[in-house]
Amino acid sequence: MSSSAMPRAGRSGFTLIELLVVIAIIAVLIALLLPAVQSAREAARRAQCTNNMKQLALGALNYESAQQTLPPGGFTRSGALPGSKWNFSPFVHMLPLLEQQNVFNAVNFSPGVFDAQNVTIAAIGVSTLNCPSDGSIYDTTPLDPTRYTNLPPGDWREAKSSYGGVVGAWCLLLHVDNATFALRLANMNGAIYAHSSTRLGAITDGTSNTMLFAEHNHSLFDQAGRAQYHGWSSGYWTDTLLGAYYPVNGTHRFFSINDPSARDYIAFNLSSNHPGGANIGLADGSVRFLKDSVDCWSIDPTTKTAQGLSFNSDGTGRVLIAPGSRLGVLQALSTRNFGEVVSADSY
Repeated sequence: MSSSAMPRAGRSGFTLIELLVVIAIIAVLIALLLPAVQSAREAARRAQCTNNMKQLALGALNYESAQQTLPPGGFTRSGALPGSKWNFSPFVHMLPLLEQQNVFNAVNFSPGVFDAQNVTIAAIGVSTLNCPSDGSIYDTTPLDPTRYTNLPPGDWREAKSSYGGVVGAWCLLLHVDNATFALRLANMNGAIYAHSSTRLGAITDGTSNTMLFAEHNHSLFDQAGRAQYHGWSSGYWTDTLLGAYYPVNGTHRFFSINDPSARDYIAFNLSSNHPGGANIGLADGSVRFLKDSVDCWSIDPTTKTAQGLSFNSDGTGRVLIAPGSRLGVLQALSTRNFGEVVSADSY
C-alpha cells in the first residue's frame, strides 16, 4: 500500500491562533460579567446598610418611647470639672436597644467620654454602626492621646461609626460654657444634636420628612483622618453627628481633602461609599436612599457659605436666615420644625 493511501492521524490540539481566540472570548466574557458581579455585591452591601439604618431608627424610637425624648447628641460638661469636656454619642445612650447591654454597663458617664475610665469601650466595635461599603470602618485606630485625660500607657484603640445623628441644616459647636449657650441651643433645628431633648411631638414637619440618622463616608480619609474622625462612642460634632449644610457627597466641590482647615467639614458631611447617594433613617422608622442630586440651597463657591445665611452677625454665635432665603429639599429633610411640606417625589 502506498504512503499516500495511509490514513492520517487525528488532530491532537488547538493551534496557537485558536487558543488566542478562546482566551480573548473568555476575557470579553469576564469583562462583561465583572460589573454585574460588582453591582450585585454592592446591592448586598447597601441592603445590609439599610438594615443597620433601620435598626438605628427603630432603636431611637424605642428610646423615645421609654425616655420621652430621642437620644441626645451628647451633653457637654463645664471645663471647670475634672475629666472630659465632651460626652457620649447618641449610640452610647442607645446601646441597650441595640442588644449591647454589656457594653452599656461598662460606660462610666461621670467623667465624660475622653477619659481614661472609658478607653476600653472606645475600642469595642458595634456591627450595627458599620456600613459594609465603607471599607475602612472595620479598622480600629490608635486613640489620640491629646483628647484623653489621664490616659495610661498602652496600645489603646478606637472603633468607628459609618453613621451619625442629623443635627439639622447647620451645626453650632455647642458647649455649656458658651456665654450665649441658651440662645445657641434654641438655634439648632435638627432632631439629634448636642444637648438635644427632642420629642416626636416637636417634629412638626412630619416624622416621615425628618431625618434622624444618615451616613458619613469614613473611607474618604487617609490614615491620619481615619484616626481623627468618626469614633463611635464620642458625641463630638465630627464623630457621630452630621449635617445637611452641603450637598450629599458634595463637599469635594468646595473643599480639598488635603486641606487641614476643610477636613472637619468633610467629616461632618452627609455622604457614603454607595454609588449615587446615601442612606438616611427617618423619624417614622423608615429608611430612604437620598440621591446625590437632591435639591440643596445655593452655596457661594467663594465663601463656601449658603446664600442668605449669616453666622454671628448679632454677636450671639448663631446662624440667622435672611427673610425670603430658599431652603433646599435636603435642608427641609434635616430640620424638624421649619414648616416645609416635602413630597417624597422630590427625593
